[in-house]
Amino acid sequence: MGEPPAIAALEPGIVRPLISVMIPTYRPSALLLETLQSVLAQDPGPQAMQIEVVDDASPGAEFELAALIERINAVAPVGRVNVHRAAANAGLAGNWNRCIERARGEFVHLLHQDDRVRPGFYRDLGAALAARPDLLMAFCRCEFIDAAGASLGATRRRAWRAGVMRGWLARISEATRVQCPAVLVRRRTYERLGGYRTDLRYALDWEMWVRIAAAGPVWYEPRILATYRKHRGNETTRLEENDLTDADMLAGIRIFARHLPEARRSTLLGRTYREFVRLRLRHTARAAARLTPTRRAAQLALARRVMSEFPAAASWRNRWRLWRLERAP
Repeated sequence: MGEPPAIAALEPGIVRPLISVMIPTYRPSALLLETLQSVLAQDPGPQAMQIEVVDDASPGAEFELAALIERINAVAPVGRVNVHRAAANAGLAGNWNRCIERARGEFVHLLHQDDRVRPGFYRDLGAALAARPDLLMAFCRCEFIDAAGASLGATRRRAWRAGVMRGWLARISEATRVQCPAVLVRRRTYERLGGYRTDLRYALDWEMWVRIAAAGPVWYEPRILATYRKHRGNETTRLEENDLTDADMLAGIRIFARHLPEARRSTLLGRTYREFVRLRLRHTARAAARLTPTRRAAQLALARRVMSEFPAAASWRNRWRLWRLERAP
């Protein structure tokens, strides 16, 4: 289990905007234009904001850099959005880290190619970080939308008022409660803690949020200022449909366990594994109609294995849920 990739500090004297909006892409669709429009609608200008699309070497015939720039220039002033096409594919985490390395701003926003921000995101989260140099990151509530833009609900409210989260490490280590488009991170945080782990594919953001929470205070804005798009074309959906998420989440838990306070580690991990089993069993119950018998049996076997290895996960509710699912037709 190695260390996360290092993020180099910027050279002294470099001209820095306040915020870097970095958009990692791979085979981007027309949804990228909606993403850019949501950023440009609250653009304070190039002196205050860097806006850059960082493409992870999308393949030839399906992707032409010139065509993408032309499409971007249709919604943005010419030259306002920089486009960087990498020479080699680095994968999901690798491209996120590439974005951070290329970011010049005090604060970095990794905004995925099909997500959006709402008015006030940069103003309000940026102001919170600027006012409190001790804050490592800020995040807000997030709306979920489908491919057509229809609302699918939103993340739960974590607090009623904006401010520093209390007991956040215990809450974020229990389950991932933050969506990437809703997060603004101080660049120095990445320089201090390292980038996203390339050995994780699904839990890489969760592991990062835990790592940050273990290192210092985090700010929360309860208003919905960001939008996460759920559709069959995004990476999360692909991983979920191919049953690649559970093993990655368990790997992520093993990795971030070392960042938990030693005196509370056992208790916190017990809550993490208990919540992991609860969510897995809930997913199995809800997806029963479309799961093959083999996939259903595999998910139940995983839940039983985790409960066996980590007794704290075997709450009476989880045992009861498993008992019902194992006996369901």
